[in-house]
Amino acid sequence: MKRYISFLLLFTVFALTLEAKNCWKIKNKDTKALCESKFEHKKNCWRIKDNDTKAYCEASAYGKNSCWKIKNADEKEMCIAETK
Repeated sequence: MKRYISFLLLFTVFALTLEAKNCWKIKNKDTKALCESKFEHKKNCWRIKDNDTKAYCEASAYGKNSCWKIKNADEKEMCIAETK
């Protein structure tokens, strides 16, 4: 449940900071690396410590087929929906 809540929080942060110029304002290092990879086209997914977030980053930013690596069912389905 804790992961689900953190994922919803992460998604909310992205919804509020869709402009690439706002990635520098994010305090959480994993979220910041994901934001920079998706919106600023930087290759920062390697900096992410959480395995599920890293796999999501690789799938959404790099176009890799890494959604299968995600253990959380809700995050996996969101990853699949976004990359298909």
